[in-house]
Order: sequence, then structure tokens, then C-alpha cells
Amino acid sequence: MTDNVNAEVKFEVTAEHAQAEEEIVAAAELGKFKSVDALISAYKSLEAEFTRRSQRLKELEEKNKAENPVPVAISGGDGQAPSLSADSERETLLRTALADEKVRAAVIEDYLKTVASNKSIPLIVGGVSTPAPKSAPKTVREAGALAEMFLKK
Repeated sequence: MTDNVNAEVKFEVTAEHAQAEEEIVAAAELGKFKSVDALISAYKSLEAEFTRRSQRLKELEEKNKAENPVPVAISGGDGQAPSLSADSERETLLRTALADEKVRAAVIEDYLKTVASNKSIPLIVGGVSTPAPKSAPKTVREAGALAEMFLKK
């Protein structure tokens, strides 16, 4: 009977030990959360906050669309969209950008950087090019042959 009691005590200790190990492993997997209930609670609050933010984002997008409607291009008879609205938008944007000194200075600075960075690299630095030897005809016969060659080409 003592062996039977010892076996039951060992089983209880082993079962408690296994359960404690499972709780330690579960705690390690849960990260900063102390229990599964705390994790579920945090998830639900996070989900609610995400829903609120998504709804707010949708409201702001709709408000932005209402304030700044995207022009709808109406195609002409040839299937081409008229460019009048796009040109007027560009013109308005250009006037607005040029009116602001900081924007204008930034555009000019960017342009100058682009121009300065596109400098070509000289292929030959220094040195002297060798001219081809002059070939002047020495006789009338050579001059005639040279003239005949020019006329044939």
C-alpha cells in the first residue's frame, strides 16, 4: 500500500510539474501578457481601436473627395480626353507654386542641382591631337588624278 501511495504522490507531483511547465511555456508564448484572458482583452481593445481608426480614415477620405473632386474627363468625338482641365490645373498649380517664395527657391535649387550634376566629363584632358599629314599634289599629273578622284565621288 505504501508503494501505491508513493506512486499517487509522484503522479500528483509529476502532473503539477507538467502543468507548471505548460504555464511557463504559455507565458513565454504570450509575451508581455500574464494570461490568455489579458491577451484576449488586449486584442479586443486593439480591434475596436482599429475599427474606429478605419472609420475615421474613411470619413476623412470622403471629406477630401468632397472638397477636392477629381475632374472627370469627358471624351471627345475622337476618343481623346480633352486636356483643357489638366492644362488649367497645371497653370493654377504653377501660379500657386511661384507665389510662394520658399517653394520657388526650392524648385530653382533642385533645377540647378540637376543641371550641375549633368556636366559632361571630358574624354581627353590635356595632350595634343596629331594632325594628318598634308598631301598636296607635287605635279600636274598628281593634281589631275586628285581632281579626277574628287569628280568620280
